[in-house]
Amino acid sequence: MSGGSSYVLPFSASSLASPPGGNNLPPPMVTAPGDEQGNAIRSAPIFEAIKSGMLVPVQTIVEQEGVGVLSTRDEKGHTPAHWACLGGHTAILRFIIEHKGPIDEPSNNDLGAHPIHWAAVNGHIAVVDILIQAGVSIDAPDNKGCSPLIVACQYGQTMLAGYFMGKGARLQLTDKDGDNALHWAAFKGHSELMRLLIYSGFNPRQKDNYWQTPLHLACINGNITAVKELCEQDGVEIDLADKNGKTPLMLAVGRKHDQIIRYLKKEAKFRTSVLPRIDFWAIIFGPPGNTKGPLLFFLVSVLLWGYPMYVFKCLPQTYYELQPLHVVFMVVNVFMWISLYHANTVNPGFLPRNIPEYDQAIRQVAHFDEWKQGNNPLKHLCHTCRTIKPLRAKHCRYCNRCVKEFDHHCPYIHNCVGYHNRITFVIFTLCVTLCGLFTMYFSVFIMALEGYPWRPDYLVGLILMIFFEGVAVFVFGAAMVHAAYNVTTNERINHKRYDYLKDGKGKFYNPYNKGVKHNLQEFLHLRKPPRDEEVELLGVDIV
Repeated sequence: MSGGSSYVLPFSASSLASPPGGNNLPPPMVTAPGDEQGNAIRSAPIFEAIKSGMLVPVQTIVEQEGVGVLSTRDEKGHTPAHWACLGGHTAILRFIIEHKGPIDEPSNNDLGAHPIHWAAVNGHIAVVDILIQAGVSIDAPDNKGCSPLIVACQYGQTMLAGYFMGKGARLQLTDKDGDNALHWAAFKGHSELMRLLIYSGFNPRQKDNYWQTPLHLACINGNITAVKELCEQDGVEIDLADKNGKTPLMLAVGRKHDQIIRYLKKEAKFRTSVLPRIDFWAIIFGPPGNTKGPLLFFLVSVLLWGYPMYVFKCLPQTYYELQPLHVVFMVVNVFMWISLYHANTVNPGFLPRNIPEYDQAIRQVAHFDEWKQGNNPLKHLCHTCRTIKPLRAKHCRYCNRCVKEFDHHCPYIHNCVGYHNRITFVIFTLCVTLCGLFTMYFSVFIMALEGYPWRPDYLVGLILMIFFEGVAVFVFGAAMVHAAYNVTTNERINHKRYDYLKDGKGKFYNPYNKGVKHNLQEFLHLRKPPRDEEVELLGVDIV
């Protein structure tokens, strides 16, 4: 990757990790890719008009100065088509094509990027589709040997990468250092994109000119998710040395990526061991990110502290005076454990994996007409589960599964809250809330009998009680509000990410809210939810 193509922003270069050789890859661009100097020189009017994204000013300038203005270059050697592609201005690009302006000339600089490369930087699929229809090569290289697919992978543009591969982009192309699209995706830590590339035929064991595999580059950048993804692939060697004798572990050590160092050492130990792989810590506390700690904390607090205090302290002193309350308290406890067991063990709504519809969608991606309207037919695909996600579904990074009507992942039930267990989850939180209220009443009653002593065991119990009661009240209250408005926790927090939750002006809009009665019936499974095609969508997808 040393010497590979990069698109550098002067204001971000110092903050970015670099591949071997010191090239920098910034986030999606707002200024010219490849410009390493500031742009203090003011651009010509045609370029300012194109950057604004408005077609009328561009038309006016062309009428005044002639179509030749579409062939001019700015002070950095870029054409008007470059700027139209970078900004995703499809109307302006079509105008340039209609007036025979150049749409496939490289910039007059060291990088020599074509307009299609600039479109790939920001993932403008509709722009790329127009260029390809106009005859632009899908595999056009820049001066560093980077194809548009490689550039898209440098910037983590998963949808565009899928489009390129569906259109027949050559997967074996590399830059001048022998790095392909998977090398760059691994270096930048785009794990979902990596999964798509590997699924589409990229070899995770391929070496570049410096004998580095994607795993070497993932260890350089320090992305643990990318490292784990690669180590899980068949045949990937974790102790393979590059041209300089550096293994992935050595590269991680040199850059002090402690999490990767621990993982690779553990992986190496497992691979050399004659014993089967058994991770006792993960068995007891769950895998990283999916820990059973909160659930175990709740169980230990209730079973080893709460119940002994209730049985040996509370019952003997208050049973006869508060007998009806004790009966209700016991019944509520029974419902609490039943609902916890169900919420913890039931399938919350996991979508099937490795379905044939996913394979069909990948093969047909290049033929979707939705690209031309600026829509992403790939946006409903999950490349981890290899499935198609309906509206309201989401991939849970802890369970590593896509969940129907995903609400959130709750560590206190060690499971996702989804379509099939949301009712018992709400019952569980309600029971915890009621048990907390009973417990507080019993505690005050006993302390009053004893003259309100401030004993250490009472203080510990009070702290635990307030903590669990606070959590339960908050979660139960939020769940009921969300049910009343027919919105999930994920949708409420991340509504800006979902086009189906936007109106035509980009503001929040909930197409599922049909009134409190209707919403609660749907939440309780007394009414079937609408199918995706029945949902009234007001948002506009923008690529």
